Amino acid sequence: MGSIVYVVPVLLVIAISAFIVKIATIALKMTGFEEKKAHFQALSAFTGTGFTTKDSEFVLENNTRRKIVMVLMVLGNAGLITVITTIVISFGRSNVTGLLLNVSIVLSVLFVLFKIFTHKGVAKFLNDKIELRLEKSPPFRRRPIEEIVRIAKNYGIAEVSIKENCQDLGKALSESNFRENDILILAIERENAVIPTPKATDRITLGDTLICYGKLSNIEKIIEK
Repeated sequence: MGSIVYVVPVLLVIAISAFIVKIATIALKMTGFEEKKAHFQALSAFTGTGFTTKDSEFVLENNTRRKIVMVLMVLGNAGLITVITTIVISFGRSNVTGLLLNVSIVLSVLFVLFKIFTHKGVAKFLNDKIELRLEKSPPFRRRPIEEIVRIAKNYGIAEVSIKENCQDLGKALSESNFRENDILILAIERENAVIPTPKATDRITLGDTLICYGKLSNIEKIIEK
């Protein structure tokens, strides 16, 4: 029974490793990865295997993703060394019966962990809790839309009302001065209706109010014209 003592650290490392991969999966998903790809990349980085897919380029282009993967690689190597060392010690101090018992315990715990982490109710609970905690940290903090649209200097949102003397009256958006000045039309307010995400072929009519996003100086030039 003494050899079972050496299995405890292995089980502890396995349980912690599974939780780390879970956290990393959610963290990668919050940076833009699909859930399945996030899980694959987290597991690949943690185990040091298979991290050579084309999605690795998607990881490298983002600073937050790079940090997540780097932490996974370090923790994965440390965990692997701990497990190997403990198993070697266990093998050296156990008879055949003890080894079989240890292997059975490890496999049983792996099966239980697999069932826990793949259970829909448990998975949703863990996902919600982890995501809520991660959202409070600076790299994952969600910013209001007003802050996002003003992230570029001198860019912003403005309304442009179409009058009779407007040069773009009757033109399609693709033909207008808005397009030429790299101004994006987010929506068109027309009478009592709103046209969200208008198409390039939509025409500008008298009385329209265009919700524009672009360089504010360019929008001012359009308004002056």
